[in-house]
Amino acid sequence: MATTRIIPLHVGKGRTESRAISDIIDYVANSQKTDNGKLITSYACDSRTADAEFLPPRRDYSGRS
Repeated sequence: MATTRIIPLHVGKGRTESRAISDIIDYVANSQKTDNGKLITSYACDSRTADAEFLPPRRDYSGRS
């Protein structure tokens, strides 16, 4: 899927970072937008578990900067 902007990661109001990432991935992987998932590809991760794979490096990077 081509992207034209980065979707902001909104955390707070009872929403965790993990939930925000999961919601974003669910939104962009919507079956109506991706021909029932046929248009979903990934690089260096599994698209089905990308949210769980993305979180540890993000937390590590956030802790250093």
